Amino acid sequence: MLTGIRIVLISPSGPANVGAVSRAMANLGLSDLVLVSPRCDPCDEAAIAYAAHGIAVLEGARVVEDVPAALADCVRTYATSSKLGLYRRQAAITPAEAAPEALRSAAAGPVAFAFGREDYGLQTRELLRFDRVVTIPAEESYPVLNLAASVTVICYELRRAWLKLEGQPPLPMAIDPGLATDEKKQVLYERLFDALDRVGFLFGQNPDHLKYALRHLFGRIDLGINEVDILIGMAQQIRWYVDHHPHRIDPPE
Repeated sequence: MLTGIRIVLISPSGPANVGAVSRAMANLGLSDLVLVSPRCDPCDEAAIAYAAHGIAVLEGARVVEDVPAALADCVRTYATSSKLGLYRRQAAITPAEAAPEALRSAAAGPVAFAFGREDYGLQTRELLRFDRVVTIPAEESYPVLNLAASVTVICYELRRAWLKLEGQPPLPMAIDPGLATDEKKQVLYERLFDALDRVGFLFGQNPDHLKYALRHLFGRIDLGINEVDILIGMAQQIRWYVDHHPHRIDPPE
């Protein structure tokens, strides 16, 4: 199951960090590393030196242009962040909670854990791309961990959960083997949010709060391909109705 876990580094700037991440992954049994628009050379001497015996992970890392390319085939995605407002804090889970959930999903397809830039992490709006938000319960006065340290914590919890499952009878398959990929789900969210905006559901000074709540709701569910198609059809029908029955829709008082 660990082979189905993907570590995604978004625009890393430090080759030493990329190397250290490769080493931590090798230490803990993970091998799928994807770099999104790196701002450093992943073949730099520092990266090679810090990778140590994890050089195979580093050499096997894939470089892609953007986040959608890194997540397209994934059936579940996690963003790691320490920047949590009210809605995101309510939705966030710990690495220990995410790990067993991720391993079960990995039986149906790739599962990604994404980590933001060393200097400012993931942008707030970028978090909407992911099914779940994971936060490491660090000291509140200084919750921001080094990139390689954050990856190590997540990989450790994944391995710990995997060791608990190893040797046990296989759990009943509660996951639809035809889970929707991230690429498919992004189509759903784009059309659903547009439809809800057209009927005045997304209102107020910060409508993203409602989007976060909806992403958290759907992120907890293993959405199958057919289920996503139904929801896309529902969103499209809402859009069609609004287009064919134009009138002003005021938000509720």
